Amino acid sequence: MAGGVADGAAEGLSTAEVLRGVGRALAGAVLFALPIFMTMEVWSLAVSVTRVRLVLLVLAGVLLSIGLAHYFGFVNKERIGALDAVIDAGVAMLAGLVAAAAVLCLLAVVEPWQGWRTALSVVALEALPAAIGASFARSQLGADRRRAYKHHAQWREGFLMAAGAVVVAANIAPTEEVVLIAARMSPVHGAVLIAFELALMHAFVYGLRFRSGTSLQGGTWKVLLTWTVIAHVIALGVSAYLLWTFGRFDGTGLSQVVMETVVLALPAGLGAAAARLVV
Repeated sequence: MAGGVADGAAEGLSTAEVLRGVGRALAGAVLFALPIFMTMEVWSLAVSVTRVRLVLLVLAGVLLSIGLAHYFGFVNKERIGALDAVIDAGVAMLAGLVAAAAVLCLLAVVEPWQGWRTALSVVALEALPAAIGASFARSQLGADRRRAYKHHAQWREGFLMAAGAVVVAANIAPTEEVVLIAARMSPVHGAVLIAFELALMHAFVYGLRFRSGTSLQGGTWKVLLTWTVIAHVIALGVSAYLLWTFGRFDGTGLSQVVMETVVLALPAGLGAAAARLVV
């Protein structure tokens, strides 16, 4: 077995290097998920959300963590085996769960000795962005660069953008503000917001040439109509899924559903664009 954290020493990794990797994971989990740890709506949604939706959300977090581990690893970036990715993702998920449980207990949000079922639901719900943050921390906080992939680059970039959208949007989707803002907006506001999101995402990665930004191969319009639009569609899809999971679409009309999705796509789109820079 090529090995993950458990056999890192066999791969030439010292105990100190393994511990640094775990430390980066815990730091990334807290860094990316602290806003949702301190969001009151999440504490109540964890109890009211249907168990099926909660299980699906946890499974989505597991799959995202496995994919992120496959692309840039948790401890040893040169490993590409499926089993190694699963092991690394398991460590990232564990780091997310530990970070969520520790912070929520420290803030007196959950008291497992008084209601362990409620505590388990809250921790499971809030562990999703924490686990993905732990995975991102392997690249964001580490000194190494990610591996270069020559094949299936479009699928890889799309996946990373989806993960970035989840990290940011998951902190906002449970809040009432998304619903309130969408209710105040007219269709004109929605159309202008979509145009603004596209322009901002395009400028963030391509126009302003941030570190690791992609060059404009093929011209501005070609890039805008391909990668920027694809990233926005991914952000819309992630936004709609998270809002559905948290019950924000229940009992609402189609126009409200669309408007809520467009509103959440603003931070989700920035997360998708930023993911291409930080990993």
